[in-house]
Amino acid sequence: MLVQDKDYVFYEDSGVMNSKQPMKILNATVVGTKNYVFFIPTKTTGLFLILDTIKNHSYFQGISIPEGVKKLIDSSNSVGDLEESLKALLQDDEKYVHFILDWPSFKFKGFLGKHTLRLGKGGTGAWSSVTVNGKGKSKAFRTYYGQ
Repeated sequence: MLVQDKDYVFYEDSGVMNSKQPMKILNATVVGTKNYVFFIPTKTTGLFLILDTIKNHSYFQGISIPEGVKKLIDSSNSVGDLEESLKALLQDDEKYVHFILDWPSFKFKGFLGKHTLRLGKGGTGAWSSVTVNGKGKSKAFRTYYGQ
């Protein structure tokens, strides 16, 4: 059985932006291990009101994404098993699956009590940013990764 905040971190609600979808804001459930950070999208919203594009995502039949992810975590026997299950769920999409060693820049930035994880790939211009919502949760997220 996996132990939360030791083997993995789980946050139901977060805000995500990335260079693959620069004109969209993603609401996501976040799961992190020491090797990966996974963004499981719940809702994608376009930044321009004229386009007013909102997409609600669904990965699990009849239950919410956070509930489905919790069940996936509970059914995993090891961290590796969890990572493989999440990669399969997200079809190893680089917008949502982040292997930490592939990102030379993996830093948390703090502002007004919020801690935002910024991942960057230097000269390629690729970046991803996530802020976990909820009192004290962003600090716990930062602490899990030793920053």
